[in-house]
Amino acid sequence: MKSFPLLIFVGFAPLFALTDQIKKEEVFWESFEWILLALCISFFAAHFFSLHLLPTVFIQGISFTLCFIAYKFAKQSLGDRLGKLPILFFWLGLEYIFLKLHWPANSLFLGDALILQMDWQHWNGYTGYLGASFWILLVNLVLYYSYFKTGKMNWPLFILFLITLSVPIVYSYIVDEKVISREMMTSFYYKNEIPSLHTYEKRGEFIPRTAAWISILILLFALVKNKTKKK
Repeated sequence: MKSFPLLIFVGFAPLFALTDQIKKEEVFWESFEWILLALCISFFAAHFFSLHLLPTVFIQGISFTLCFIAYKFAKQSLGDRLGKLPILFFWLGLEYIFLKLHWPANSLFLGDALILQMDWQHWNGYTGYLGASFWILLVNLVLYYSYFKTGKMNWPLFILFLITLSVPIVYSYIVDEKVISREMMTSFYYKNEIPSLHTYEKRGEFIPRTAAWISILILLFALVKNKTKKK
C-alpha cells in the first residue's frame, strides 16, 4: 500500500508464529514452505511483478527464509528461552551483508516498504536507513507476543505494540532532523560519498552491522552446544 504502508507492521507476526510449529524431529526445510512462499510473493509484489527480476526475488526469498531456519537451529541447540529476538538479528545481519556485497543489484530492504513515508523517519539520522527495518521487525515481534504466541490478546503487550508503532511516527513530526534516504545510504557504502550529517558519517548502518556480529555469535554458540550434546 504505497501511501499508507501500515500493513508491513503486522505482516511478519504470523511468520514468527509459524516457527512455533517447529518439531525437533523435522528436517530443516519442513515447516518453512509457507515462509518461503510468503517472502517470495512479497518480494515479487514489491518489484511490481517484474518477471526479469525473478532471479533476485528467489535469491532474496530463499536467503531470508534461511534466517528462520537459522533460528530453528539455534532454538534446537539453545532451548526455548532463546525467544524470537534472534530472528531480528539474523534478518538485519543479512540485510547488512546484501548492502555490503551489493548483490543482487536490485536487493530490497525491509525499510524500503516505507520509502514513500520518509516523513515518519526523521530519527534515522541516528539509526541509519536500515533502522526502519529494525523498527518494522520490532513492532511485529511485539504484536506476535501480544496475540499470536498464545492466541489470546495480552492487552498490556498490545498497548506496548501501539506505543512501539506510534512513538517514532509522532517523534518524526516533532523534530526537524535530516532524513537518510536509500540513495544516501547506497552512495555512502558504494561511492564513499559522505552525507552532510556527522552522526551518520561516524556510525553508518550500525544497527544491522551489530546484528550481523551478534548473529555470528549466536550461531557459533549454538553450533558448539549442538556438538557438545552429540558427544
